[in-house]
Amino acid sequence: MGRMDPKAFESEIASPQRKPFYLITGGDPSAVGRCLGATRAAVSQELIQLNYRQYGLEGLDNASGWARLTQEVTTNPFGKPPRIVVVTLTEAEKLKAEHYAIIGKIRPKIARSATLALVLMGGFDSRLKFFRELSQAGVMVDCQAPNRYNLHNWVIAKFKEKGLRAGLEAARLMIERAGPNLGVLLSEIEKLSVYPGPDVVITTEHVRLYVSLGASAEVYDLGTPLGLGRLEKAVPIMMDLLDKSDPVTLINVIATHFRHLFHMKVIIEASGGHAADEALAAEMGVNTFRIRFFREQIGFWTLSSLGEAHSAIQDSLRSVLTGMAPDKVALGALAVKLAGLARARDGYAAQANGPGE
Repeated sequence: MGRMDPKAFESEIASPQRKPFYLITGGDPSAVGRCLGATRAAVSQELIQLNYRQYGLEGLDNASGWARLTQEVTTNPFGKPPRIVVVTLTEAEKLKAEHYAIIGKIRPKIARSATLALVLMGGFDSRLKFFRELSQAGVMVDCQAPNRYNLHNWVIAKFKEKGLRAGLEAARLMIERAGPNLGVLLSEIEKLSVYPGPDVVITTEHVRLYVSLGASAEVYDLGTPLGLGRLEKAVPIMMDLLDKSDPVTLINVIATHFRHLFHMKVIIEASGGHAADEALAAEMGVNTFRIRFFREQIGFWTLSSLGEAHSAIQDSLRSVLTGMAPDKVALGALAVKLAGLARARDGYAAQANGPGE
């Protein structure tokens, strides 16, 4: 029967067709939250203290945890049904063999007026018999996180749920600034739903003004001029970001960009100077849309100069962390160093003086 989506689960859990067991899987916090809200709403609100329970794996692994859960799902609810019990595992937690055995014994005993919902925020091995059987039974709810290629569409959809409109470039810039963590992105979307608020088209300008840099951000507005050695373009962007962001985060953003350049250079040289965009994107873990930006920059660098760039980035981080230099001085010096390394490449002057310069 396969898997159902959160919308189908919301409908089914509130209906007489409710099943005694569900497995809710995936790392999309918005979709999981929607499913958890549906489990709570399905219980009579007057009896919710008696007929609704939530457990974590750690609590169940205590002496009487699983025995208590078994008693709750195998007896009839108080008053109006159903009784619903939810067990949630974090992304870091995994089911062990003994857990599969316990749940396998509990499932056939669940009362008709009760439901047990197991939530796995992390991944699972679909090859295991436990998961194959649940998929065939039609009790798996798919809350999988979007992959990196669809993340911008996910951001646009979440804006729409908040009554906001956002274009493709605004969504991409938000991911670049905040990073790919879904929880962080949801927080930033929530912030923009308050100000500038509903009925507003979110633009790249809104994103630049209000979205904070995340620890895993990749700001191509900054990385591109640094990669091209364009000091006059890089410094104003860097200083603007520094006014709104932690300097360590900003240095990490630069480090991420230059790690990508180094990785790309290694792949291209290993392939004899030729590598397709799709192969590069898959190997580097980035969208093919970004590959053209990296290609534009990679000719200005050798593996040796990229190694020097990484050393300069680490020196800048050390200066900031130890207070050896003010943040703006340390980052300004880093920009000058990186631009100098790029400008040292043959052919820079020709490109810099090309069309449009």
